[in-house]
Amino acid sequence: MIVPASLDTNMLLRLTLRDIPEQYETVKSLVTAPGARYYVADMAVVEMVHALMHHYGFSRAQVSEVVRAIISDSALETNAVLLESAVACFVAHVSLSFVDCYLAEQARECGNTPLLTFDKKLTSQHVAAQLAR
Repeated sequence: MIVPASLDTNMLLRLTLRDIPEQYETVKSLVTAPGARYYVADMAVVEMVHALMHHYGFSRAQVSEVVRAIISDSALETNAVLLESAVACFVAHVSLSFVDCYLAEQARECGNTPLLTFDKKLTSQHVAAQLAR
């Protein structure tokens, strides 16, 4: 299926937060239109997670609910398998950032392991990560 347009981070934030009513109504009408399909890049989700946690005070549990709602929305085309595994890692490993979880899960999923890093915390908590020497 051809997806006609993409949604950026701000569209995802407005849909989630409903903090700017006019913008929320705009994005809501787009994604609820019959046959609507929009592409959501992984980076838009990663940026949204960062904003929700660092600017809006969302917890890991709240962030995981939001990400799972986005990947399950039939109007949104996402990299659902990778984002779901990243969010599961993020919930399971409370000292890892979403970016760390995403990178480790992407390496694992793509068969590009180990993920070489200098991050000892990451290597101690994710099987795909290995300390570079």
